Amino acid sequence: MQKEKLDKILALMPVNPGVYLMKNQVGEIIYIGKSRSLKKRVRSYFNRQHDSLKTSVLVLAIEDIEFIVTGNEVEALILENNLIKKHKPRYNVLLKDSKTHPYIRVTLNEKFPRLEKVRKVTFRDGNLYFGPFPNEYDLARIVDLLSRNFRLCTVRRKITPKQGVRPCLKYHLGICQGVCQGEVKPEEYAVSVNKAIDVLSGRVDPDFTGLERQLKDLVNQYRYEEAAEVRDTLTALVRFFASQKVEFVKPVNLDFWGISEASDRVVFSVFFVRGGKMLGNRVIDAGLSPGFALGELLSEVMTRFYDANLIPASIYCREEPDACESLLEVLSSQAGRRVSFHLPQRGQYLKLLEMADANALEVMRNIKSQGNERIDEAVIDLQKQLNLRQPPVRIECVDISHIQGTDPVASLVVFKNARPYKGEYRLYHIKSARGGDDPASIGEVTRRRFTRLLREQAGLPDLYIVDGGIAQVRSALRELAQLDVDIEVFGLAKREEILVKPDGSEFKLPFSSSGMRMIIKLRNEAHRFANTFQKKAHGKSVLKSALLNLPGVGPATIRKALWEFGSTANLARASAEDLRLRCQIPLKTAELIISSLKENNNEE
Repeated sequence: MQKEKLDKILALMPVNPGVYLMKNQVGEIIYIGKSRSLKKRVRSYFNRQHDSLKTSVLVLAIEDIEFIVTGNEVEALILENNLIKKHKPRYNVLLKDSKTHPYIRVTLNEKFPRLEKVRKVTFRDGNLYFGPFPNEYDLARIVDLLSRNFRLCTVRRKITPKQGVRPCLKYHLGICQGVCQGEVKPEEYAVSVNKAIDVLSGRVDPDFTGLERQLKDLVNQYRYEEAAEVRDTLTALVRFFASQKVEFVKPVNLDFWGISEASDRVVFSVFFVRGGKMLGNRVIDAGLSPGFALGELLSEVMTRFYDANLIPASIYCREEPDACESLLEVLSSQAGRRVSFHLPQRGQYLKLLEMADANALEVMRNIKSQGNERIDEAVIDLQKQLNLRQPPVRIECVDISHIQGTDPVASLVVFKNARPYKGEYRLYHIKSARGGDDPASIGEVTRRRFTRLLREQAGLPDLYIVDGGIAQVRSALRELAQLDVDIEVFGLAKREEILVKPDGSEFKLPFSSSGMRMIIKLRNEAHRFANTFQKKAHGKSVLKSALLNLPGVGPATIRKALWEFGSTANLARASAEDLRLRCQIPLKTAELIISSLKENNNEE
């Protein structure tokens, strides 16, 4: 793979957990892997020499890399397993065995149900399954703990109670009810089984306090080996009860449509669940014409998509397509069975839909990225919210500051990809505009700023924000029109964070919007920068005014002293004799200047 192509792929790849698919020059998937951090793992293939010949040959064959983001490592492991079985990449076959991740089976079709580990789920066999468990060690500990707590039988055969049968060791230890001897009725035993099922299904939250207390007591008694066993059991339980979103125990066929919107396009990421397992996803990049509603586009895309793809039993999406009933009728007719549509609100289905949305957002970022840097979510959100022509990767904001019209100054701050770019911050003394006239001051700064950008042939901002209302916006637009500059301009009023369009209309974005939070951060940064500069400018102005009131001190004397010493701070630290010699002024005048400067410094 060429270095330029690899650098771009790595730059666009997130640090989230997920699965990566490596392809050769003909587009064939040759290796599928998983990682806690996609970027770090994929980079490790290319930044060092490999001892394994197989890995070295694999790296030489890679021509493209795709990825699917998951919510955590467990999901990545399960998804990797399913994708390997589906695609059978040549380099995975040598390393992976054909076993699936184990499940816990509760044998409800028996008179006395047991908890056991199985590799395969047999649907409609009357039993109950939980899992899968990527970590077999965790599974063994969970089965052992539940069996002990609820005194369930753990034999590997079907239980047939018989009188006179010799009880097992667990019965004597008090962790088995003696089912094999017929000492417990099926109804009584079912109560214990149902308690275990409630814990496994999540209906009853597991209580870890007993284990935590036991762990603490063992540590205090210096029984570290036993404490390690309890610790590992506790860790296994915590890992298991973390939600898994990428596999269902029931043999369901579902599609989850994730959506990411921008002003000019919509990206759909469709996750396929087949036979209860998530087998992958497909990305659809659809152009969005002006005035085209999302529901209308979704209906059209779904109609075309399912014309050539397997139609699931249920479709999940956060947006309902237009004419949903008609669409479902057509799909049901094509599939020969009923097809339903759902807007999930909670639970496992909502979590998987959120994962699909996250993948759609990642794809949108990559599409919108012009260079090697992934576009921030706030930039894409702001483009959508403000209906901008292009992503506002570079935003500039102007703020005016003065004290009752005196010493007016302006600050200009720059954000690139939602982050401050302090190297391009600028400060301005307002020269031509009358003090207190904010619209005129905005116009002056806009003229000076963009005249210089055009002269230096520097890049123009994608979005220009002025602090104020419609008067400030129109003042900026007049100056830009004279310079023949066409960029997006908005005002941001301090009161209630209201955005102002060039046509004078006002609107307010929700604070939950990442784009709005970026705008507020930008405006606050401009306000802080301007106020800091204004205080310094006003302080110098007051100080110079005080010096001019001294006898024998005029503008020429002040200019000469500042030229010699560089600043009022350096001048205040000088001696009167040094000032007299370097500026050729009377000693009495030099003493007055130094005394006045020190008095002002003491007041500050």
